[in-house]
Amino acid sequence: MSPLVTNEADTATHDRAVPVVPLAGTALKRAVHFEWLRLKGLRSTWAVLGSLAVLALLNGVLLPMEATEPEKGGQPFVEVARLVDTLQFNAIAMQLPLSAWLLLFVFGTGPIASEFRHRTARTAWLTVGSRGLSYAAKLLVGALGTLTGAAVGLGLGIAVGSTALAVRGLPQPDWPAASGPLLRYLVVMAFLPILAGGLASLVRSRLVAVLSLILWPLLLERMFGLAVASVTGVDEVRAWLPFAAARAAMSGAEQPDGFTRALIGSDLAPLTGLSAFCSYATVLACCGWLGYRRRAAS
Repeated sequence: MSPLVTNEADTATHDRAVPVVPLAGTALKRAVHFEWLRLKGLRSTWAVLGSLAVLALLNGVLLPMEATEPEKGGQPFVEVARLVDTLQFNAIAMQLPLSAWLLLFVFGTGPIASEFRHRTARTAWLTVGSRGLSYAAKLLVGALGTLTGAAVGLGLGIAVGSTALAVRGLPQPDWPAASGPLLRYLVVMAFLPILAGGLASLVRSRLVAVLSLILWPLLLERMFGLAVASVTGVDEVRAWLPFAAARAAMSGAEQPDGFTRALIGSDLAPLTGLSAFCSYATVLACCGWLGYRRRAAS
């Protein structure tokens, strides 16, 4: 056999022996598609999105009720702070947007916690190809799903609200002034499932993760803030707590009164609060990955 034939045969054998590894982008795209198909097949996903759409429409219909009488007389108008809080599903009054309460249960804790509860983790890892891609895809799908749901809800609220104000003969609010807080609201909503996914991976229980996400912003963060406020030198720590920073980022009040400031729980500048909250979510997601990679599948 000639050397040329031998080399060609060796090359062909070598090509068959070495598997073709897909590009990282292609693998991640497949992993994201797999996670989206899983969420798409759940009734709870569409039930939550439908409920959010109904609440967004209700926000818009009731927006004229937020109009207040000016001090010097004239036509009632909707203040920017009230407009922002209404379209954000009462983020300041409820300590976390109502849209977050709904979306986090499906897009935040669901993708990670449910696969261990229903013993599908091994199937996901084998289908995707690695735990790292599976974890990254879950967080990415959660962030994109929550962001999309929040953006659609926000768009519905704005469209219906502006129409309702026009029908009532009320002036349109200062939409440009509200754009900054509303955009920061969308960023917070995108990072919330990243935080929730990391927490679900650490505590290894969907129930514990959900209860933590409910109790921490409503009660535990306040109690912790009061505890550290009495310690000299660290009393400013409570302004940097994660959900207080998120509320400071989403607030539309330039000079909030004492009651509103107490509800927010932080005097941080909006962009500073946003950066702090996103940093918390990123660190918790990284810690969640350390727990996820060591977790054994059922």
